[in-house]
Amino acid sequence: MSKIKPSLKPDNAIDTRPDISSAAIKAALAALGLLCILSTVVFDKTREMSGTVFSVMSLTALLLLAGFLLYEKKLNTQNAALLIMAAGFVIRLDYVIYTPLSETVRVRQHDLFAFGGTKGHSAYIEHFYNNGFSLPNFDPTTRVQFYHPPLHHLLAAMWMRILTTFGMSYSRAVGSLQFLTLFYSSCCMLVSERIFTKLRINGLPKLLAISIVAFHPTFIILAGSVNNDILSILFILLSVYSTLVWYEDPTVKNILYIALSIGLGMSTKLSAALVAIPIALVFLIKLISDKKNVIENIRQFCIFGTVCLPLGLWFSIRNNIRFKVPFTYVQRLSEESDQYIGDKTVFERLFDFSYHPFENVFLNRIATGADFYEYNPFVAIVKTSLFGEYCFKDIAPYCRILLIMNIIMIVLSLAATLMFVVKKSKQVDKTEKIFLVFFQILMFVYYIKFCFDFPHNCSMDYRYIVPTCILGALFIGASLQQFEIDNGKKKALTQTIRIVVTSCVAIFCLSSIFVYIALGA
Repeated sequence: MSKIKPSLKPDNAIDTRPDISSAAIKAALAALGLLCILSTVVFDKTREMSGTVFSVMSLTALLLLAGFLLYEKKLNTQNAALLIMAAGFVIRLDYVIYTPLSETVRVRQHDLFAFGGTKGHSAYIEHFYNNGFSLPNFDPTTRVQFYHPPLHHLLAAMWMRILTTFGMSYSRAVGSLQFLTLFYSSCCMLVSERIFTKLRINGLPKLLAISIVAFHPTFIILAGSVNNDILSILFILLSVYSTLVWYEDPTVKNILYIALSIGLGMSTKLSAALVAIPIALVFLIKLISDKKNVIENIRQFCIFGTVCLPLGLWFSIRNNIRFKVPFTYVQRLSEESDQYIGDKTVFERLFDFSYHPFENVFLNRIATGADFYEYNPFVAIVKTSLFGEYCFKDIAPYCRILLIMNIIMIVLSLAATLMFVVKKSKQVDKTEKIFLVFFQILMFVYYIKFCFDFPHNCSMDYRYIVPTCILGALFIGASLQQFEIDNGKKKALTQTIRIVVTSCVAIFCLSSIFVYIALGA
């Protein structure tokens, strides 16, 4: 039985003008794909380029367009959201342009290694490129990063094969791999917008949530990172969105979308399976609460499992049968590595702040000039969510402003999450709240466990729990909207809260834009 939510039309200041239609999102997706293909041809990725002029001109043009629409009284939620996402794409593209990648040059990459070698994501991609897209016939644990499911690497190899078939040099095809990850990162904005829309977040609260996703540094960095992180994140977001769609309209088609999203996510990176746990909780709640359709729900769950399990686990099952690789296998660094921090006690790692952790804006690493390796995962979240594992010494003063704003945004997000849980809402029901909040908590628990299971400095990177950024943005938008509904008659209080939240988000986004344009200047 379909569950239809009432339309949200509060008698207060919330903007209820036209929202983005599905047709507009499809058009934006098509335009995004074309722009990435065009960028592949236009920009030479075999040498360092500065996209500063391009990005400043593009952002200025978008700002002028926004001013024109405002003057013409046509700047509604739809137009504003599309302009914000367009600006988010520009910043991502700028980052990709000035972040060089070739067979031997790799800047700000995770476990990529040089092309032409035998280890890392580069060798995994080249294996498919050179071997007719056939799977490795050796124990994947004997090669660095080959234990990962192969979807991302297969797509990357296919992309390179298409480009070289049409005459592009191999070196340029290698550089063009960043335009694939640019596409995935930009798609995350579109899917996030769909999630916000599905939960009836509109007007200014929705624009603030979209802005956080559009300009968050993590998505900028991952737009240029040629590994499987950003594609797995995209599938996780699609899983969340598909679950919300199925919860409102529980049809076989919609549950198949969930199965495909989770299955493809696990075929990209096995940790994407984490999203299946809160989704299973939604299924259980649905089964218990919808007693009239128990048989139909069980039938759908069986269909879900029939599609999701083989699609998500086929690679792990193959490796377990052929090479006795454990299903949860993850390659780990040696305890002899200089990044090893397992000698620290649990108390030291979680509660020791005596070393003044934020004196250095960036993640403390001996490799980047610090005296020690960062060992506190909470501090690492704050830093790596902005700058990854990297150090931007030339623009450190500007980075400190972004760091301060990030701390403020984290506090704001935690407060918004608490309000999201406590306050009754017309646009988000109890089951959806349980689903979203449980997933948020689960990701943080997983992150802390991962940090202790693999006690190395690089294991604390925020890239392992990036969906928390989208959920944090969602909680801020939903809580601000609910606050305005509950306090619509208290205009002074409502306006003050609106100004404070908007100012925090705006300064955070502008700081991020400035840092990542300055980085390539």
